Amino acid sequence: MKKIDKNRLRAFYMLLAYVFLLCLSVVLLKLKIEDKKIVFGSTFMTMNNPYFNVLNENIRDTIEANGDILITRDPAQSQERQNAQIIDMLNEGIDFLFVNAVDKSGIESALLECQKRGVPVILIDTDVDNRIGVISAIQSDNYEAGVLLAQDLIRKKPEGAKILIVENLIASSMVQRRQGFMDTIANNPEYEIVDEIDGVSEIETVNQAISQYLGKSDKEFDVIFGLNDPTAIGAIAALREKSEKKFLIYGVDGSPDAKELIRQGLFTATVAQHPIYMGKEAAKVAYDYLEGKEIESDIHINVDLINAGNLTRFDISKWQ
Repeated sequence: MKKIDKNRLRAFYMLLAYVFLLCLSVVLLKLKIEDKKIVFGSTFMTMNNPYFNVLNENIRDTIEANGDILITRDPAQSQERQNAQIIDMLNEGIDFLFVNAVDKSGIESALLECQKRGVPVILIDTDVDNRIGVISAIQSDNYEAGVLLAQDLIRKKPEGAKILIVENLIASSMVQRRQGFMDTIANNPEYEIVDEIDGVSEIETVNQAISQYLGKSDKEFDVIFGLNDPTAIGAIAALREKSEKKFLIYGVDGSPDAKELIRQGLFTATVAQHPIYMGKEAAKVAYDYLEGKEIESDIHINVDLINAGNLTRFDISKWQ
């Protein structure tokens, strides 16, 4: 019987141990990768608007149900701050970003940095001028929102109206809403845009802007088109303080506050967006992308006109 070489036997056992440790390392690495939490970031133009809070919470619900993490930042209507916060989130190691840009052009440098670091971006509720690194844009049909409000105005005041528009045109969503409204009344010379107040979109800033406008302008108007609900609500507050005249007030969002004011007869109509659905859809698209599934580059979500005539079809106390 041939004697076994002890050195060869030792080498064989060492090789077996090496293979075992290698296999164990691969298994542990796989488990670690599978167990790694995905870190998402989100930033909206302001969290001083309940609409964005609802939208973000529905993104968060899906992400946390998957055992992952969502980091949220509030730039408070400052594009410079939003850009800095996006860089901070990138430095914190986010794997994915949901962004609602303050300024459709000013966001570009932050999107470029996301692209450099390989972090995909989904646009939420508003578009940008240059979709650098953007895999999908999920928006309400903002143009249609403007159309629906203009049609409601035409039905209510067929004889014509003098309209004051209150807006914030660095946001793509508001540009689209305004365009839908303007295109719809374009062939009706009896509808006149007497003025436009730009750069405001929150209740407090609009209240102040309308109060100042009423104090220095002698232009007559009987309709206010606010390009979101906080804008319209801020206008209502200022008008009630300064004037006893009856105005038609229009907004966009479909917020519970707007619906309650419609019920009270203080708000003419709003167009409902669907932040609950939009938030869930945004999270779903993100996971689909990460799983290698094909996704749509543009997803448009339908909107609904809400006025006194159909208010009972909607839950006043909740978002759609």
